[in-house]
Amino acid sequence: MSNPSGQPQVAPTPPLTPVVSDAAPLTATQLADTVLLHQISAELINQEDGDVIYRKLVDAAMAIMRSEFGSLQVLETGAHGPQLRLMVARGFPEEAERFWSLVRSDSSCACGAALRKGGRVMSSDILADAVASDEDLAMYRRVGMVAVQCTPLLTRSGRLLGMLATHWRSGYEPSADQFRLFDILVRQAADLLERSQTDAQLREREAWMAGQKEAMQAAMDGAPLAVSLGVLVRTATEQLDDGVRAAFYLSDAQGETLNHIVGMGDAYAEAVNGLRIGPESLACGIATATGEPVLTADVREDPRWEPWLWLAERFGYRACWSFPIHTAAGTFVGTFALYWPTPCEATPRHIELVGRVTQTAAIIISRDIEATARRRTAAALRESEAALRDAARRKDEFLAMLAHELRNPIAAIRNASYLLLNSPDALATARCSALIDRQVTLLTDLVNDLLDVSRITRGLITLRQEPCDLQSIVDNALASLQPMIAGKCHELEFAATAQPVQVLGDAGRLEQIALNLVGNAVKYTDPGGRIRVEGGDAELRVSDNGIGMSPDVAGRVFDLFAQAERGLARSQGGLGVGLTIVRQLVELHGGTVRAHSSGPGEGSEFVVRLPLVSRDAVHDDAPSEPAHAGALAARRILVVDDREDYADSLAALLDIQGAQVRTARNGAGALDLVARWRPDIVLLDLGLPDIDGFEVARRIRLAPGGDAVHLVAISGYGQPDDVQHARDAGFDRHFIKPVDIPDLMQWLQASARTRSNAAVS
Repeated sequence: MSNPSGQPQVAPTPPLTPVVSDAAPLTATQLADTVLLHQISAELINQEDGDVIYRKLVDAAMAIMRSEFGSLQVLETGAHGPQLRLMVARGFPEEAERFWSLVRSDSSCACGAALRKGGRVMSSDILADAVASDEDLAMYRRVGMVAVQCTPLLTRSGRLLGMLATHWRSGYEPSADQFRLFDILVRQAADLLERSQTDAQLREREAWMAGQKEAMQAAMDGAPLAVSLGVLVRTATEQLDDGVRAAFYLSDAQGETLNHIVGMGDAYAEAVNGLRIGPESLACGIATATGEPVLTADVREDPRWEPWLWLAERFGYRACWSFPIHTAAGTFVGTFALYWPTPCEATPRHIELVGRVTQTAAIIISRDIEATARRRTAAALRESEAALRDAARRKDEFLAMLAHELRNPIAAIRNASYLLLNSPDALATARCSALIDRQVTLLTDLVNDLLDVSRITRGLITLRQEPCDLQSIVDNALASLQPMIAGKCHELEFAATAQPVQVLGDAGRLEQIALNLVGNAVKYTDPGGRIRVEGGDAELRVSDNGIGMSPDVAGRVFDLFAQAERGLARSQGGLGVGLTIVRQLVELHGGTVRAHSSGPGEGSEFVVRLPLVSRDAVHDDAPSEPAHAGALAARRILVVDDREDYADSLAALLDIQGAQVRTARNGAGALDLVARWRPDIVLLDLGLPDIDGFEVARRIRLAPGGDAVHLVAISGYGQPDDVQHARDAGFDRHFIKPVDIPDLMQWLQASARTRSNAAVS
C-alpha cells in the first residue's frame, strides 16, 4: 500500500467489540469498563477541546488495563526519520516525561520497538526481558515501571498515527477481555487523532494562507518592504511556536553584503548589518552565496559558528536555520532565518512551511525591486526633464543676451557709418573711426569667446607650455583692464609677492584666465567697489565686494551660460561663458578653480591654483625682430572674397601700406588674375560661390610659377581640421575672420623680408 506521507503503515487491527456469552454474564468490572467506553464515545462527539479528551482517553486506557501509568504519543517525521512525540503522560514523573518526550525508531524502549515493528509490543516484565538499553532500563527502574504494553494507533486505511501505552509497577498480563475493550478504545483514539490532525492541518494551512495573503496585500497597497515581510515573520513565529524567532535579510545591490530588514530588532540588526556574503561567512551569508539552506541544529556543535557564538549567546538562541530567497529569474536576493531557543532539527514539515514563506517573500521582494527600479527611472526621467527644461531656459536667456550683446556694437557701428556718410569732416571721421574700432574689437571678443568654448569643450585646443611668471601675466591683464576699472571708479589692490612665481603654462591663456576673473569682478561690483587680486605660490585669488551669489548659483557659476542666473538686469556685457572658459583652461593647465560667496550682496571670491615649475626649467626667449615699416611697398597682393565691402576695405588698408592690390569676387576670376597679373601674395576666402578656396589654391600651386606665390587663407572656418585642410591644399598661413589687422600686416611684412633676403642671396 502506497503512503505519500512516508509514515510507517501496518495492517489495520479489526475493531473489536465485547462479546458477551449467554453462559458468561458481565462482571461488575466488565460492565464498568463498557460504560466507560460508551461515555468516552459520547464525549468524542461533543467535546471540542482535544487536550481534554486526549487525557480522558489515557485515563480510560489506564482504567481498562488496570495500570498505574499511561501515555499517548503522536507520530511525526523528524530530521532522522519517524519519531514519537509525547502528547499526554499520566503518572509519569517530570524526569521521565523529559526523557521520553521524543522517541526515535531506533530507541530500545517498548514504544520504540512498537514503532519499528508496526504492531503491539507487550512485556510483562521489561526488566527481566533485558531488551532495553541501559539508559532506558535505568529510567524504568527509577520510575518503578515493570510491565508495559504499547499499541499503535492506526487509521482505517492502516496509516500509523501514534501510540497508546500503559505501564504497571509490577509484572502484569492483561486478559483477553481487557485487550478487546482496550482495542475498541484504540480505534476511537485513532479516529479522534486522525480527525484532530486533519483539522489542525487545515487550520494551519488556512493560517499560513491568511498570513501570505495579508503580506501580499500589504505589498500591493504599497507598504514598505519591512511591513510586508514583517507579516510573514509574525505568521511563521505564530505557527511554528516553541519560542522561535524569524528574520529577513536582503543583499545589497552588488551582492556583497547582507542587511537585516525585519524580525530580530535594532540591536541584532546593528550587530549583523553588512555581513559578508561568501562561503566563509555566517549562516545567512553562506546560504545566500551557495543558494542552499544552512540548517544548524545546535550552534555550539557546529565549528562554523565558533567565531559567532557570542552572537547566539547574547541574543539567546541555540539553533539557526537560514534559507536562501531567490527570484523567479534565479537571482538570490537574501535569506529567511529562524532562531530556536533550544537545539532543534529541521523536519520536512518545517522545510515545507518555510518554503511557502520564502516563495511569498521572493514575490514581494521582486515586486519591491521592480517598483524601486521604476521609481528610480521615473525620478531620473523627472530629473532629466528638469535638466532639459533648465538647459532650454538658460539657452533662451543666453540667446536673448547674445542678441543684446550683438545689437549694441552693431547699432553703434551703424550710427558711426551714417555719421561718416553725412558729416565727412575730419573730426567726425576720427571719432567714428575710433568708435568703429572699439565696437569691432568687442564683436571679435564675443565671437572668440564662443569659439574658445567650442574648441575647449571638444578638446581641440592646444596649449603652448613654457615657464612663465604668473605675476607678470596678472600685471598685463590688469593693465588691459585699467580703463574699464577706472570707468567704474573701483578700488583695485594687487598683492604680489617679492619673488616671481613661475608656473608652466601658456602665457596667453593664463592671461585670458586673469582677464576673465578680474573682468568678472568688475562687471558684478557696483561703482566705487573694492577688488583685490593676490598672486603668489602659484595661486591667483580675485575677491570683490560686489553683488555676490547664492549658494546654488555659486555651485553652478562655472557652468556654460550661467551669467543669466546672476541677473540679466545686472549684466555689464559678455555672454556668460567667461567663467566656463576659466575653469576649462585652468583644468587644461592641471590646476583647480573654485568660487565662494557668503550670499547675495556679500561679494565673491575666485581662487585659481596652478602647478609650480622649478627654476631650472626657466629660460629666456630670444626677443622677436621688430617689423620693418614699408615692407609691403611694390608688393602685388590679390584679395579674393565674394563680399565686396570686405574685399574693398581690406584692399584699401593694403594700399595704404604701399602694396599694389587687386580684387576678385570668385574663384574663376582669381585664377584668371593669377595667370595674367602674377601676384606675390593671394589673400583667399575659402567660401567662394563657384570654386571653393581649397580648389583654387590647389590649381594655383599646379600652375607654372605657382610655388612662388604666398597663399593666405582668410575664412570664418577656424577649427583645427579646417586649418589642416588648408595646409594640405597648399596654403602658407590661415587667418580667421575677423582678421586682426596688426597680425596680418606683421605676417605680410615678414613674408616680404623673407622674399627680399632670398633675392639678395
